[in-house]
Amino acid sequence: MNELPFSFKDIVEEAQDVVLVTKASPLEQPGPEIVYVNKAFTRLTGYTAQEAIGKNPRILQSGGTDKKTSDLIHDALLKQQPVKVTIKNYSKMGAEYWLDLNILPLKNAAGEVTHFAAIQRDVTEQKDLELKLDALSKTDELTGLLNRRAFDEIMIYEFSQFTRTSNAYSLLMIDIDHFQKINDTYGHASGDLVLKKLADSFEEIFRSYDRAARIGGEEFCILLHHTTLEHALISAIRFRQSVQKNSFAIGDENIQITVSIGVSEVTAGDFSFTDVIERAEKALLQARQNGSDQVQLYKP
Repeated sequence: MNELPFSFKDIVEEAQDVVLVTKASPLEQPGPEIVYVNKAFTRLTGYTAQEAIGKNPRILQSGGTDKKTSDLIHDALLKQQPVKVTIKNYSKMGAEYWLDLNILPLKNAAGEVTHFAAIQRDVTEQKDLELKLDALSKTDELTGLLNRRAFDEIMIYEFSQFTRTSNAYSLLMIDIDHFQKINDTYGHASGDLVLKKLADSFEEIFRSYDRAARIGGEEFCILLHHTTLEHALISAIRFRQSVQKNSFAIGDENIQITVSIGVSEVTAGDFSFTDVIERAEKALLQARQNGSDQVQLYKP
């Protein structure tokens, strides 16, 4: 066999993918020590080889890795097995980036694992696109609120939590009264701005951890965490009064609107998250039938 005019170390050093090698032990603090990084590592992280060697790879994580992924890596290293994950790290300057990480155990002549080699490919652009597409699939494009699909997912989780903990929560179903008249009078573009401004106004009344969604044309729903029916009614009345007293400046016009609100609370007799939603929808319908611009509980 002809001798190759280069070494495999040269290939690794010039590779586009990051290559990092650590000692196999100790795994616990201070953790495995970095003994080698290639040029791609420096380009991606901002750390020179001199700065990285002797340190632990955790200098790149800064709490950015979720526990499930961290546990998967740790368990594989304990068992001295290969592992492949996608992980979020941080550069020396604090910029986050995503990696496809493939860790391989390296053995000596006696068959003992002495080191781990981590081959890392920067997938930040792909991951950012994936996250954006996921967010878009759960977000109402006009208002930036959750869409119906995402809201239903949250409601399923919230109901499962209620069945375990009995922590109360309530819903407000909100509808803009006579919205078609706004579109007919001012145009659909102005109507869209009214929807957006109403959605923005939720922050003034509701808490940051309550969840708001646009679930229909001019219908919104607010999930009030850890909130009884009594307190949900208070919040609903405050919001209705706030909308009634204010107008939305749209171009040269000040558009006055009112809202009708249906209120419901989860109960021990509910079989599904949809039961809570249906009561709020029926309460909203009754509010409309009773003349609009009011807050209503469902009355069978």
